[in-house]
Parts: sequence; structure tokens; C-alpha cells
Amino acid sequence: METNTWPREGRRIRFPEIRRVEWESVMLPERLEPPQVLVRAACTLISAGTEIAAYSGSHIGYSTPGSTFPRMPMNPGYAFAGTVEAVGDAVTTLKPGDRVSGGMPHAEWAVVDAGRSSLLRLPDGVTFEQACLARVSVFPFQGVRLAKLKIGENVVVFGQGLIGQLARQFAHIDGAIITMAVDLVDARLEVARRHGATHPLNPSRDDVAAAILQATGQQGMDVAIEATGNPKVVNDALKAVGMLGRVILLGSSRGKVEIDPYNDIHRKGINVIGAHGRTASISPNPYHRWTGAEHIKVAVELFRQGRLKSDGLISHRVPADQALGMFDALMERSQEYLGVLVQWSDAR
Repeated sequence: METNTWPREGRRIRFPEIRRVEWESVMLPERLEPPQVLVRAACTLISAGTEIAAYSGSHIGYSTPGSTFPRMPMNPGYAFAGTVEAVGDAVTTLKPGDRVSGGMPHAEWAVVDAGRSSLLRLPDGVTFEQACLARVSVFPFQGVRLAKLKIGENVVVFGQGLIGQLARQFAHIDGAIITMAVDLVDARLEVARRHGATHPLNPSRDDVAAAILQATGQQGMDVAIEATGNPKVVNDALKAVGMLGRVILLGSSRGKVEIDPYNDIHRKGINVIGAHGRTASISPNPYHRWTGAEHIKVAVELFRQGRLKSDGLISHRVPADQALGMFDALMERSQEYLGVLVQWSDAR
């Protein structure tokens, strides 16, 4: 390969230990190996769930015997979008100038193996921001898919952070006729309303249970999706659905909660479904086509078509030089934020 035009080193975000975040310098190769691709970041999206739980020390993996995640030190991040700067001699699927997304951590440069990485070339009409959102969408996408919605069914989503916002949109695309959005933050409800929520409800002033009964003719919802991560809301989701309803546990609720299994599950014939990301197929096969990678491709295409809405989902765009402070901010004042995007190009 000819003499490179990229810098000798870049930087990426590192958690050396719980509640500490710092910059880490990374040496870039002078020459790429034949299968390698060098990508310059445009933006990365901070995960308010997994990353903040790992950073704060609240992640359940710290207290689960045998768990291997999270472990410090770590490089957080998995929603990366940018431009291909150079490719190795064996790479034929990508070329310099291609816009791509991938599951790389927060860094201004990434060197990845084209054959083993999750790089996806972005079509025209899809922004870098939407590409990062598509990476996060694999979790709500899997939750809605497990709900097995039918056209005309009714869905309530508890929690309107990024995961809940995308889950409600996917439910609408999948055929739900009523989609209720429940959250304590009015700004989030306004975004949901603009994106088509039929009933934006704030439980601090709205009677959510009464609204559900009125909207469904006293029948209850067909599907309730719990996307807050608060175990107490599991009871609200169980009570929200009617006979043979489905409750999707999407928010990775941690902690114990007392439930009434006879009245809220057994008597109504409820299905309670765990929708952890690991429930998606790893490798596609005729029985289980929908891997996480396929979900990302579909989300990208839905953004391209304009059927999946992104306006308002990013509440804060911060230059990379200010990125380190966002982890404490999200941990301590999460309700002030929706999506937080790190803009690497602005930091140069």
C-alpha cells in the first residue's frame, strides 16, 4: 500500500475503573493488513443503558456469579458511524469514501477486519446519526418481533427513552393501531406524539389504567412493553394487558418486585416474554433469519424510506472534547437527556 495520509495515533474513550473515564491514545498502523479497513469517525452514540450501568457500577453483571461482562478496564461504545479512509489490498466490498456504521467503541479512528467486523455500508439518504440509532435499534426491534404483533392490535410502551421510542415506532410499523407512550418526562412524550403515538401519557397527572380501558373498550391492551428498567413498572405492564395479552420485558429491569401471579398472569393467560438482546439469532438459518445484523439493516432501510423517524431522538450533540463529562451527566441527570451523540469531526 502507498504511504498513508492518516495520523500516527488517535484517541478513544476508556473506563479504567468504575466511575472513572479518560482518554486513551491508540497507535494507528503505518500500513493496513490486507483484510483491514480504516474508518474515521463522524459520530458515536452513548448507550444510556449498558454503558452507564457499566460506568456507574450498577450493571447486574458485577453481581452475577460467572458473568464476564462488564470488566474494567473497558472501552465503551457500540454505535459508530464514519467514513472509510483506506482499505487493505484484500478488501473488495468497501472503498475509501464509503459511509459506514459498525459496532466499534467511542474513538476517532477504528481499524477493523472487513471479513469479521459488523461494518455496514450506508445508502444515500441515511445520515450518520440515523446509522448510530439503527445500531441501538436491535434491542427494541427484537422486543417487538417477539411480541408477534398482528395488524390492528393495541400496544402500550412504558418508558420513552431511546429504546422505548424506537419500540413504539416499530410496533406502529408492525401493524399496531393504538400505540400508547408512557413516561414521566413531557419532552419525551412530545417526541413520541410527533412520531405518531396515539396516546402520550404522563402517569404523574394522567390515569394510565383508565386511559387504557377507555381506548380499548374495557378490554385492556394486547401488548405491553416495559422499557423503563424499573422493576416496579413490571406490575403496571401486567395489569395493562387483557385476556391472552403479551408483556415484553425489554428494559433489563434489575431488582425484585412482588406480583400477583394468579390475577395478573394465570387468570388472564398472559405470556411474559424476556427480550434480552441475546435472544436474537447469532447466525441466520431458515427457522431464525432475524439476527441482530439483519435488524440493523432493516432499521437503516426504514430510516431511508422515512418510515422510521429520527428527528428529536438526539437531544444532545457534543464535541468529542466534551464527551468525557457526559457519562456522569447521564448517570446523575438521566431525565434531562434522550439520545447523546459524540461528534468526532467537530473536535479536530
